[in-house]
Amino acid sequence: MAEVKLNSQIILTPSNELKDLLATIENPSEQIKTALAKNEITPGLLKDIRSRLMPEDKKKLFYALERSQMKLPSPEYPDRNPELEARCQKLRREQEEKEYRRLTKNVRNHLTADDAPISVQMKELNAILISLVQFIVSVGCAFTFGFMAPYLFYGNESVGVRILCGTVIGIIVGIADLYFVIRETLHNEGFVVKKIE
Repeated sequence: MAEVKLNSQIILTPSNELKDLLATIENPSEQIKTALAKNEITPGLLKDIRSRLMPEDKKKLFYALERSQMKLPSPEYPDRNPELEARCQKLRREQEEKEYRRLTKNVRNHLTADDAPISVQMKELNAILISLVQFIVSVGCAFTFGFMAPYLFYGNESVGVRILCGTVIGIIVGIADLYFVIRETLHNEGFVVKKIE
């Protein structure tokens, strides 16, 4: 991995007051002239400037420095390898695709009855018809068992008692069958039924 470079040089952009103050220096050095021409002063040069100023101008130096702007060093980052950047972009896209699939895996396809193909509609109709026939057959068989059980076990020929017994057993089996049908439907829709502990 390439290293980050940092230029540790602090540069001061002189204000108009500092420029005026530097103009009053008698016999400025070549460094001061070059710094004024470039409009950049370094902290090391400030010591030289202060030593060349007249004693009454040294107080003005601090006021002039307050008005100046300081440019602090910033890191210089190297350019990334194009192959590495391409691989990173590809991995980011794959990760976003995985995250999208994870979030949408239990979302049903929201096709209306008109938009869905005929095979899908037939499968749904077939599943509904099978559940309905299974419910009717199980309730009918439970009623028949309840209707015949008193006669076969006790020899009771009273029709009222036999119908009552068949109806009660049919209702119990119907409720149990509805519970399992609803639970299976919810499971197919993506809902998870939690067990009560």
